[in-house]
Formats: sequence, structure tokens, C-alpha cells
Amino acid sequence: MEKVKVSQDFLYEYLKEHNMTIAMIAKKMGASESIVRNSFQRNANRHGNAMCFTAANLLKLNAALEEIADELRGAVVPFGSDQMFTNQRGTTYDPGTLPGLQRVGEYFNMKALTERLLGWNKTKRDITLSVKSSPMYGRVTQADVNLINTELLAVAGVLSSYQVVADEAPEDDAK
Repeated sequence: MEKVKVSQDFLYEYLKEHNMTIAMIAKKMGASESIVRNSFQRNANRHGNAMCFTAANLLKLNAALEEIADELRGAVVPFGSDQMFTNQRGTTYDPGTLPGLQRVGEYFNMKALTERLLGWNKTKRDITLSVKSSPMYGRVTQADVNLINTELLAVAGVLSSYQVVADEAPEDDAK
């Protein structure tokens, strides 16, 4: 299958739009998170030059994207554990999805993801996913899980179809 060639800027914007973390990409590349982040953001290095990915790092980045795409496909969150319950209003929740959602949190910024996909604010996210003493802890519905799984599979498909290529060298207009 032919891959879509994209620039590092295009990939970075896609990652930001879908709330992906740079930490997982850096880990898979075997590079420090600051180097990967600075290369994406074109921050200046100690010599004052804008950082960008070297040819070797582009190979690592493309391999990391493939690996992450495969892992995202395997991180689909199941709904329907033995902890599932229905409240008095007839809404079914499954606290058994929380370990799966924690795994998703390794790849995505859960605050931004739940806000964008599910419309949850910070308080709802905290009491649903983090605060075990809350009566709302674990109240994740089938619709919530379906939206997150759809996002996982969509991002996995896109990442596996991308090949990041070296950016064009800036043209010198003085010539």
C-alpha cells in the first residue's frame, strides 16, 4: 500500500488536533521527549538553528508511527465486564473499562480527549476516571466507549498510512 508523504509540521498538527502525546512517540523512537518536541516545534538549538528531524530520526519516527498504530488497534476498550451495572434511570455503566481507558491515556491527553469527544469538563473527567471515593467513579457508558474506540481506530489508520519525509530546505532568495 502506498503511504501518504507528509511533512513533520503536518504530522505535528495532526497529533495536536487529536490530542496525542509526544511522550509515547519519543519513547518508541528511543529519543528524549524534549528533542522530539523541539524538533516538531522547530525550537532553536544551542547554536540558534531551528531543530528538525535528521534522516535517521525520520526513519525512527516512521517506525514508531507504525508501532503506535498497531498498539492503538490493540488498545480498543471493551465494554461489558462483570462490573457493569444499570442505575435507577436505566443508564448502563461499566467501571471495568477504566484500565482500558488508562491505557488510552498513555497515547492521548485524556483531559483534552474527553473534552473534545465526550464533552466532559475537568470535574466530570476527574470524578469519573480518577476519584475512587466519588459515587460517579467509573460511570462510563457504552456510547462513551464507542466514541473513544472510534477515535483510536481512526487515528491508528491515519498514522499507519503516513510516511514523514524531510522538509524541503528553505530556498535562498538571494541567489
